Amino acid sequence: MKSVWYPLLTCIALMSCGEENHESFSTEDIQVNFQLENLEGNKVVLEMLTPGPKRLQIDTLEVDQGKGSFHYTANKTSFYSVYVIGKEGEIRFLANPGESVNINANANSLFASARIGGTPENDKMDSLITFIKATRYYTDSLNNELKKVRFNSHLKAPFQELYSVAKIKEESFVLNYILKNPGQYSNLMALSSLDKKRHQKVFQLVDSALVESFPENEDVIKYHNNIKKIYSTIEGKQAPNFTLLDLNETNISLSDFKGKYVLLDFWATYCQPCIKEIPNLKRIQTEFGGDKFEILSVCIDRNSAATYQTWKLINEKYGTDWTQVYDAEGKATLKNYNIKHYPTMMIVDPNGKIIETGDHIRGENAYQIIKKLVGNE
Repeated sequence: MKSVWYPLLTCIALMSCGEENHESFSTEDIQVNFQLENLEGNKVVLEMLTPGPKRLQIDTLEVDQGKGSFHYTANKTSFYSVYVIGKEGEIRFLANPGESVNINANANSLFASARIGGTPENDKMDSLITFIKATRYYTDSLNNELKKVRFNSHLKAPFQELYSVAKIKEESFVLNYILKNPGQYSNLMALSSLDKKRHQKVFQLVDSALVESFPENEDVIKYHNNIKKIYSTIEGKQAPNFTLLDLNETNISLSDFKGKYVLLDFWATYCQPCIKEIPNLKRIQTEFGGDKFEILSVCIDRNSAATYQTWKLINEKYGTDWTQVYDAEGKATLKNYNIKHYPTMMIVDPNGKIIETGDHIRGENAYQIIKKLVGNE
């Protein structure tokens, strides 16, 4: 196991040092001082982590007494790794031009024992990583116990509850770390433990802050480009128009609803969570549908007579009383709206702009969102 942060490069490819802009620094040396116990006659390697799959090997030192320093001329903020040839694990950290980073660890357990300091952000990041490591070791132990009682639901329940509580605490800790300073470079690493669907706004907030703080950094640029790709249909953009047939085989266009708020509901006939959402949509339409608001459900499914008939039967069974249209193979909406899963819901304002997207637009939450927009409060 190299690190709890093994998704780091994936996060950057997908995806402050205070308020300073470190891209304005002149080219200066980065110094990495290390003290590694149980290390004699081994080679220690310093590498730069890049946005792609390859790493840049910077230097290798032959170490006799477990102590040494790397000096590297750099002109940008980057993540780095130190490891020992022949030993398991690695130590990851970040450095800005002109900084000195201190590393202490046991060579026989680099990952578990590493402590990183010397700069304010590495001090903070070290606390974060220490918390994450402790949580992961704890949840791993719970998983081991769960395997022993996997056939006994009564004994499993306490372990599952403890696991859930630990993961919630981990998520809360990481979110607090990020939101205290969205523009800190280490957020590129911290984000790797968060779900991109559930925390879209956090990923986008960090994107904006990092672009402002590090406008020329290639890791940040890579992250920014991928955030745009992942969340291609974002709030504030004009919703792409489309025209599809409804249950009466009448052409319906999104533009027909101009002047109203529209809850766009993208679903599929085989999607059970979509079916379970119908009663809630019915409640929303019954209470708020009219001059100010409408629901427009778009079924994206197979281009077959049987599936088309299933769509009609589902609507008949549940008595849907709002506009339903069918998009065979998703040709009219799938790519334009970047639909990745079902149900996907988004809200369009009276001017045709998307004002809210995300998996939080479900159930009671969806009801409360629409109520605030058009309800008589």
